[in-house]
Amino acid sequence: MGGPYPESIKVHFPGALYNLIDKAEVEDQVKFLVSTLDHIISLTDASEHMNSVQWSPKTVEYFLKDLHRQSSELKECVAQYQKPSQKESYEIRIKRHFRTLKKILKKEKYSAQAWGQIWRAVRTHLQRMDIIAENAKKKFLQRV
Repeated sequence: MGGPYPESIKVHFPGALYNLIDKAEVEDQVKFLVSTLDHIISLTDASEHMNSVQWSPKTVEYFLKDLHRQSSELKECVAQYQKPSQKESYEIRIKRHFRTLKKILKKEKYSAQAWGQIWRAVRTHLQRMDIIAENAKKKFLQRV
């Protein structure tokens, strides 16, 4: 799950969406993190399509376990929010983005090169999500 990234397959990253979420309320930021984690899990859980890549199955398993743990812990937080749950525009946009990633993989026949580009996008998601989580934590602590 690393190494050089191929450049011939272009994967769009929703940077504008992350900029929007940066300015959102803490509750919406946490919901966004949960939604994005679940999409990453769904994408990564397609292990039957990973035959072309040389990743250690144990590494993928540990990665997925960690994502599942983070998602379930954040879902506990979301369950405590008073704000009614509704389909937010960011949820629709992130769902559309990950659907596009899956289409790229399918179109490229789950090649190692396609997985490399997808992992590059996932890595960027995780980096941006870390920043959002830190900002949400700071905002939350300022309330208390």
